[in-house]
Amino acid sequence: MLTLVADCYGSLITFPLRDDLKEIRAGSLPDNTIYLPYKGVSRHHFSLTRRESRWFLQDRGSKNGILLNGQIITEAFVKPGDVIQAGIIHLTVQSAKEELEPVAIPKMKTVASGDSETDKVGHIPLSSQERVFSFPELVFPEGLILGKSHLMLEVYQKLHSIACSEVNVLFIGETGVGKEVFAHTLHQSGVRSGGPFVAVNCAAIPAELAEAELFGIGEKVATDVNRRKGKMAMAHKGTLFFDELSSFPMALQAKVLRAIEDRLIYPVGENEPQQVDFRVTAATNQEPAELIRAGRLREDLYHRLATIEIRIPALRERNEDLPVLIMGLLQQISNREGKFISGISKRLYSALLSYIYPGNVRELGNLVSGMIALAHPGEVLDIHHVPEKVFEKTLQHKVEDVLKTNQEKTSINLHETIDEVTKRLILHALSLHPENLTRAARYLNVTPYGLRKMMKRLGIHKEDSSKIP
Repeated sequence: MLTLVADCYGSLITFPLRDDLKEIRAGSLPDNTIYLPYKGVSRHHFSLTRRESRWFLQDRGSKNGILLNGQIITEAFVKPGDVIQAGIIHLTVQSAKEELEPVAIPKMKTVASGDSETDKVGHIPLSSQERVFSFPELVFPEGLILGKSHLMLEVYQKLHSIACSEVNVLFIGETGVGKEVFAHTLHQSGVRSGGPFVAVNCAAIPAELAEAELFGIGEKVATDVNRRKGKMAMAHKGTLFFDELSSFPMALQAKVLRAIEDRLIYPVGENEPQQVDFRVTAATNQEPAELIRAGRLREDLYHRLATIEIRIPALRERNEDLPVLIMGLLQQISNREGKFISGISKRLYSALLSYIYPGNVRELGNLVSGMIALAHPGEVLDIHHVPEKVFEKTLQHKVEDVLKTNQEKTSINLHETIDEVTKRLILHALSLHPENLTRAARYLNVTPYGLRKMMKRLGIHKEDSSKIP
């Protein structure tokens, strides 16, 4: 059996040419058998077809052609020792027994740079991240990447102050900011750390099952129903965390309030109360005052839960944390997946810094996971690894930012506003293609000459893309 061994940025990737395969296609689109998202590789670059006992190489209409042993060809049979070149990638044909041993790829330096289109921004190792604060009382969940913005330092300070107390805490923040993570931090750092941390996702529990889920259910309350402990009993001597408690009906909220105040619960179908002892933390992604006005949250329950309120800022409000989070997640997730990633291109890094992250840290983590899943080992992550929505929402945000600036004015200068929007779109295109003005023009659907004229009129220089507002 033959194999193809590809040298992808110093990482050797093996593609077996199994005897049961009739055709193998290679190109830069994910629907190919061999996925090669690299410079110079066409979407459907070449194919290998099995003919009797040999493999036949054919060009599939690629833009740059294919080379076999340094010679441009359109079709040919291949044999062990042959080298196929598609774009910047070289693939060596080998017998299975001649496969190279896996090589150890040295880790990049913290910062690396060059002149190519995919200049690398190196990893920032988690172990060497700078710590500018010290909160010895706090025990953060394993793997949590800490920001160091002043907004997050305020959150850590509040957690540090109340870690050893028993006060109830309400976390307020958008979806994906990490409210449950910080509730867990509070639990692990407090006197109840030896007890359980029980999280209740109130929005995910059907209303008709919610009472039994919280308080438990007695023996033989219904046919084939066995006695079952509820979440409140499970949290005994620990911490009970309610996520979106306003999702429960008001009548159930009243029972929850009574249980919290009396430290007694009545399982469904039983008359004898059970004593419980737990600390209560809760979270909401909406303003409590609005929920109370809308009749979705009892005001007395709110005051019981919110002895202390801690607001977790949205990711777009703490952009200074993005470099640490992006690089930290890249290393953390690549280590978890067992896939070495060489680095990240400057244009992708710039795009990730400019994105507004409506899903906050959770969305950033999902984006990084998706990029690493699509990448080959040893590859440099680039813009083709992220969904289009990143660029679409970034552009939308840039335009909306200009309009918001003029929102409170009694009148606006139409030409100045159009020029500001145009300037931001050009800077965005240059950040994606910093070394190639022609590609930046193609991205904007204008000619390179037209783009140069606009840049000259607006006072834009190519190096300005690193200073995007």
